[in-house]
Amino acid sequence: MTREWSTPQSIRARLRRRWDTGAALTARARGDAFAPIDLPIRGPTASELGARYAEVVDWARQWAPPSPDYTVTTKVLGSRRVGANEIPDRIRIDSYDGLVGFLGTTAQARRHLQLAALAKDLAPQIYSWVVEKPMRALAHGAEFDRLLACVGWLVDNSDRDRYLRQIDVPGVDTKFVEHHHAILSELADLVIDEPADGRARDFAVRYGFRGKPSRVRIRILDPTASVLPAGVSDIELRVDETRPGLFDVDRVFLVENEVTCLAFPAVPRSLLIFGGGYAVSRVAQLDWLRGVPLYYWGDIDTHGFRILNGLRSSFPEVRSMLMDRGTLIAHEQHWDREPAPVNTHLPHLRPDEAALYRDLVEEVLGPAVRLEQERISYPVAESTARALS
Repeated sequence: MTREWSTPQSIRARLRRRWDTGAALTARARGDAFAPIDLPIRGPTASELGARYAEVVDWARQWAPPSPDYTVTTKVLGSRRVGANEIPDRIRIDSYDGLVGFLGTTAQARRHLQLAALAKDLAPQIYSWVVEKPMRALAHGAEFDRLLACVGWLVDNSDRDRYLRQIDVPGVDTKFVEHHHAILSELADLVIDEPADGRARDFAVRYGFRGKPSRVRIRILDPTASVLPAGVSDIELRVDETRPGLFDVDRVFLVENEVTCLAFPAVPRSLLIFGGGYAVSRVAQLDWLRGVPLYYWGDIDTHGFRILNGLRSSFPEVRSMLMDRGTLIAHEQHWDREPAPVNTHLPHLRPDEAALYRDLVEEVLGPAVRLEQERISYPVAESTARALS
């Protein structure tokens, strides 16, 4: 098998892989002394010299032109057929400038120093980040000045009860923030020791800005239980603007399905809140519901019981409605398959609910059994709801 001979291109590719780790840029930014690079050049053997002499000559010419970036040392190789010949043996690079010149990364190296200088003017933590993560910084080099300006604005305005829409940085708008939220979070966390809400998934809320208000949809099941004008029966309010005085009710129903929300029967002195699956967690923010009997009606499947469990962590007394074994068995012809069942510990389920949940998880009744709430007989739903009044 013919060995592959080293070429400037193959050595360059090898060194480029090292360069792409960022180690050389980090060392340069720290002011570390350059460690010379000395690599062997794999060339022909003595037998190949005789058998492939013309190829050897062409190969050696690639190394022949002198370069300011590197030096090449030679060795003598010979055979009885062609005699002694000097061929390239080792390549040596003695300076950082030589390395970037050989690799063609001079512009990249220059830009890294510029980014470090920009960061140093803002915060030592970000300067250290640029030095230690040069390739990450260079990946955002085109917009780095705007990123830094944006981080500075975040730090200065995070406690002013503003929306991010009010950002005032040249060349930056909310679209820029949305597009670059990952790198902005990475940089902001370097200079903000404790974000306003470090667990928040929303970028604005995480850093103390006003997020999009949560909203809740409410159906008034009895006009006499509301101070709103007669005929107003289906409303959506900001969660933080709901008030106890708006309603005077004896019970509240929570449902996941919009059609069920619309078709839910009239029940005296009652409200219905449309949760929309896991969005039912917004109800936890409605402090005025505490002390009001709550009934949750979700799908009879593993996610439905998981939502019920989460709701009980805020409202321990919430009762489930039509989520029992009898209802499930009575509607067997309406079962379908749950696409992605969950199997987790649900400590807030009551014994009968927990037993049914475990049977669903273990597929005792069949594979991934699910009964969606909209498949339950309407007369059954109607009589059950009214029986609670």
